[in-house]
Amino acid sequence: MKKPTICITSLTCCEGCQIAILDLGERFLGLAGKIKIGDFAFLEERPESETFDIAFVEGAPITEKNKERLLDLRKRSKVLVALGACACLGGIAEIKDYQDKNERVRYVYKNIESIENPDIIPLRDLVKVDLEIPGCPINKEEFLDIVKKLIMVVSQGLLMEQMPKPAQRPVCYDCQLKRNVCLLQEGLLCLGPMMLGGCGAPCPSSGYPCDGCRGPLKNVNPDNLNRQLIKQGYSQQEIDMILQRFGVLEEIYPMPPSAT
Repeated sequence: MKKPTICITSLTCCEGCQIAILDLGERFLGLAGKIKIGDFAFLEERPESETFDIAFVEGAPITEKNKERLLDLRKRSKVLVALGACACLGGIAEIKDYQDKNERVRYVYKNIESIENPDIIPLRDLVKVDLEIPGCPINKEEFLDIVKKLIMVVSQGLLMEQMPKPAQRPVCYDCQLKRNVCLLQEGLLCLGPMMLGGCGAPCPSSGYPCDGCRGPLKNVNPDNLNRQLIKQGYSQQEIDMILQRFGVLEEIYPMPPSAT
């Protein structure tokens, strides 16, 4: 089989998803016999390949250089994978989009003349994305499983429809596997019933409610959970603020429910 050439790179982000990949240790290095690394600065510095079979991109395209980099990678890659919450949703940086973004930038920076302050968007709003692996950071085990299957798809020239994708199961599924106490039933503002699982529920397992870093399930109807949370005493503003944390709010509602 042909060894695919891969790229693992980042735009604007904390680069936590690349750290999660490196945390695989020898298991990631075990893939080296099946791939050619065309660009992965965390592993070694080398000139970039001209083209890539698979490009993994984390981070949001915030600056003009980010956007140019992303557009260039899309042209040079057969398959482009969005990696993590920033790439798939907009991430933490998108919080400012729900507020006065000009006021936010003045709060952070003393001199704002040279600071780029665009709306934050996921990769899919700028280029064609073939696959998304969500999370903040990504689940390294899920990444390893998907990458192994993806290498097989690309190496054998299979159809794009055969590309692996995260299973559409809620975080509650992972909690049940771990026999966690339901934090929602404990009265906490947990978004697990409508958020994409596959993370292994590390937050609820540690007693911290799910705040949706992997984004919502497809075609999710949030109304039932919304009503339940309001009955438990949470305001719509509190619910909206949690949904804003990773840029999930606009994924679920065309406009915030509190604004209707």
